[in-house]
Amino acid sequence: MKKLSLVIGALLPVLFFVSTSSAVEIDRVVAIVGPDVITLSELQGEMAPSLSQLKQRYDGEDLARAEEKLRKATVNGLVDKYLQVQEAKKEGIEVSKEEVDAAIDDIMKKNHMDKAAFDAALENEGYVADDYKQNLSDQLLIMRLVGHDVKSKITIKDEDIVKYYNDNKSKFVQPASVKVAHILFPAKDGDMDGALKAANEARAEIEKGTPFEEMAAKCTGDEGASKTCVLGTFGKGELAPDIEAAAFGLKQGEVSQPIKSDDKGYQLIKVMEKTEASSKTLDDARPEIVQELSSQQGEKLFAKWIGELREKAYVDVRE
Repeated sequence: MKKLSLVIGALLPVLFFVSTSSAVEIDRVVAIVGPDVITLSELQGEMAPSLSQLKQRYDGEDLARAEEKLRKATVNGLVDKYLQVQEAKKEGIEVSKEEVDAAIDDIMKKNHMDKAAFDAALENEGYVADDYKQNLSDQLLIMRLVGHDVKSKITIKDEDIVKYYNDNKSKFVQPASVKVAHILFPAKDGDMDGALKAANEARAEIEKGTPFEEMAAKCTGDEGASKTCVLGTFGKGELAPDIEAAAFGLKQGEVSQPIKSDDKGYQLIKVMEKTEASSKTLDDARPEIVQELSSQQGEKLFAKWIGELREKAYVDVRE
């Protein structure tokens, strides 16, 4: 069963979904958030997927510590969720049934699901349809609230963009790379001289105009080698030292002299494409910088904003 992707992209808050698949103990209140309460069963439902993963990685005291850390993080996340939903309602922000249905349609499309497959995925993951829709509605509500109260306050000054670019120029360097193809000439029965001779003869044919890929198929006796001879694109440090030295020393389209492959034979390489190292200009890097600075500023604004919501509200965490 394909796992359903539920995330649709809030700016910063961690959003949680209530699962009905976890074992429910006798309920009790673990936190009070204004007029709302967080119950033990709700907390357990939120923790269940992550807890299952933790149990596969840890045991004993390590598991106990990891579980306690998860419990605290989950409670805090649920508190933040309720605070945001409450704030959205205070500000008159609403999400219509049609918007929820449209979001579900988008989720199905992104997961390549029809209605039957979607319903099966919900059931498989332990979700009740009405609860799922309510959680999705809350998520859309929070996205809209954060966009209004936090995202709209983000301002990026040009001097900050210039400073970030000057302080982080190494991030905007495009390293040199080569796209390499090769033909291997194995030393049959340890005959290195024979392998070298075959490599030189093939190279001579290529120099006369025989396409490298065609020669690869001819020398290996495999028609498919015309495609599989292309190894891929590599940066420095990603190839064997002797291959790298040859590849980066060649011009685009050139074929190397035979390169010895230990005692296994020789090979020819061809540089199909070559990209020299380059640096993005400030204008080229600007969109990336704006995104990074917006993320950094958004995190700070959100932390301050959610802190203010906590200060204004009655929050009693009992776990």
